[in-house]
Amino acid sequence: MPDHPRTIVVGLCAHGLGIARTLYRSGIPVTALEANTDLPGVRTRCAEVRIVPDINGDGLVDALLEASPPGREVAKPVLLLTSDRMVETVGRSIDTLAPRYRLSWSHCRDRLLPLLSKANIEARCRETGLRYPASALLTDLSEAGAVLAELGFPLIVKPVRPLSPFKTRVLDSMAAFERHRALFDSNLPVLAQQFIAGDDTTIRFGAMYLSHGTPLARFEGRKLRSWPMGHTTIAVSEPNDGIHRLACSFFDGLDLSGPVSLELKRDPAGHDWVIEPTVGRTDFWAALCAANGVDLSLVEYHDAAGLPPPHAQQHAGHLWLNAERDPMAPLWLLRREPARLLSDRIHGVYLDRRDPAPAAHGMARQVASLTTRAARRMGFARRNSA
Repeated sequence: MPDHPRTIVVGLCAHGLGIARTLYRSGIPVTALEANTDLPGVRTRCAEVRIVPDINGDGLVDALLEASPPGREVAKPVLLLTSDRMVETVGRSIDTLAPRYRLSWSHCRDRLLPLLSKANIEARCRETGLRYPASALLTDLSEAGAVLAELGFPLIVKPVRPLSPFKTRVLDSMAAFERHRALFDSNLPVLAQQFIAGDDTTIRFGAMYLSHGTPLARFEGRKLRSWPMGHTTIAVSEPNDGIHRLACSFFDGLDLSGPVSLELKRDPAGHDWVIEPTVGRTDFWAALCAANGVDLSLVEYHDAAGLPPPHAQQHAGHLWLNAERDPMAPLWLLRREPARLLSDRIHGVYLDRRDPAPAAHGMARQVASLTTRAARRMGFARRNSA
C-alpha cells in the first residue's frame, strides 16, 4: 500500500517470522534483518530478507542506519524488535535512530529500559502493591550460602541481563547450587528467588498494547508447558479480567507506549505472584494472540505509523505449540490434554501452506539433528562395548 510505510522486523526466529507473515498479509511491505543464515525464517517469502553481521549487539545500530538511509523514503519505516537485547541496544541509541525510524516507545525510553532488568522488578511490585517472591541479588557468590539459606529452598536462580546463556534454574538444595556455580559465576549478577509452588499450567500472562499508558488492545492467556523451564512451548487463549487488572496495575503511571506483558504464577492458595514483565517488544507467543483475534504487532504498526487502530477482540480456539524448541510437546499434549487436540486448532511456529519454505527447512534441520544424535549414540555404544 503506497500510504503505508515500510516496516523493519529485526530477527527471523519463529517469533520474527510470525510478525513478518502477519504484516505482509495485511499489505504492509516488510524488510527483515537477520544474522543467522541457517534459520528457517530466512527462507520466507513474506519479507525482503537482509543478512547483517549482528542483530543484538552494537552492530544492530549500524545495520539499522544502513537499512534506512536519510532521504530515501517519504515515510520513516516502523521498527519492530523481537528480543530484550535488541530493545536494550536500540533504547541506548534512540537519539541516533529516531530521525530514521518510527518506534512506538521512543518517548518513554527512560522509564521502559529499567524494566528490562530483573533486579528492578521487586521495587516496582512494592510501588504497585503486587506480590513478588522474596529475592536477593547476587553480585558475588562468596556469600551466597548465607543468602540462599535465608531465602530457603526450593528456589530459582535467573540472570539479570537479557539473553544470557540460561533462562532459569530450580534448586532444591545447596548441593544443587554448587553443581551450577560455574554457570552462575560466569553470568553475574544473578537473582535468587523464592520458588512459588505450582507447575507450568498455573502461569498466566496479560499482554497489552499501550499508547501513553492507555491500553489499545489486550490479551490474556495461560501456559500449559515450558521446555526448558521459562521457555513457553504450549499456550492457550484464556480471557481473564483479573489478570488484566494486575497487568494494568504493574504498568500504571509509567506513561508507557508499545507492547508490554506481565507473567504471573498462581500459588495453591489462589494468589497471583509476578514473575516478570516484557516491554518494548511482543513475546515469543505473539502468534497465539494473533491467531485468537489480537494481533499486537499489527496494532503496534498502526499506532507507530499514525493509522487508525485495527480491530482487536480476543477469542479462544487456537492453541500455540512450539515443536521446534520442544519436539515432545505434541506427545505431552496427547497425554495431558487430549481433548484440546479436538477442540482447539493447533498453531505451530513454521508450518504455513502459503509460505512453505521455512517449514521445509526446519524439518530438514530436525531430521539432520536426529540423524547426528543417533550416529553419536551408536558410536558411543560401540566404544563402550569394545
